Amino acid sequence: MVTCIVAATEDELARIKEELAARLDRPSFGGAWYSGNLSRLPIYLGVVGVGIVSAAVTLGSLLAQIKVDRVIMIGSAGALPGSGLDVGDVAVASSETLAELGICVGEGVGESESLNIPGLNQTISLAEDLSKSMAEATDKSFRISRGAFLSVAGVSSSQSHALARASRFGALVENMEGYALALAGERFGITVAEVRGVSNHAGVRDKSAWNLDLANQRAQSVVLNYLRRQL
Repeated sequence: MVTCIVAATEDELARIKEELAARLDRPSFGGAWYSGNLSRLPIYLGVVGVGIVSAAVTLGSLLAQIKVDRVIMIGSAGALPGSGLDVGDVAVASSETLAELGICVGEGVGESESLNIPGLNQTISLAEDLSKSMAEATDKSFRISRGAFLSVAGVSSSQSHALARASRFGALVENMEGYALALAGERFGITVAEVRGVSNHAGVRDKSAWNLDLANQRAQSVVLNYLRRQL
């Protein structure tokens, strides 16, 4: 089984690149592309860029050029109000919703159903079996939760903004690339999963309260634990 692990930035892949001794392969799909192995398990690593548009374009190009069985997206995210998550916790996606898709009914909130366009799905489920396995791949030193994720074009600007999104969608975290992964899984017929470390509380713009390094390290540790279990 060929696995591809993708993230928005190099930092979000750094530990996995090191442990797999991954080498730069060929950046022909618009982003950096690495290849490595965990024992005899072939693994590709890809940097898809920040935001839904960049992630969608890069994933589409990547999947048109290489044959993989599953794609795992990792990175950081902001915990939405009511999620019960704190900085350093990890979340695994059961679904991805694109917040602004459809008719704008509020700040950073859209609704697609009333458009009645066939095939336009604001929410897309991710592979249940793989997501459950990822959620179990922890060393118990930190909390890991599984639930709905929210993809946004722009992150919440305030706590009230984050609360409005949480109330409308009931998601655990907000991020900027996950819906592209879910859509790629649906369109290309491949298995996809998403794991994110909580770096901040959505709507809190004071970066002294953030911990991106911790979020990225813990998300990568979950993926590495999962992969080792497959050997």
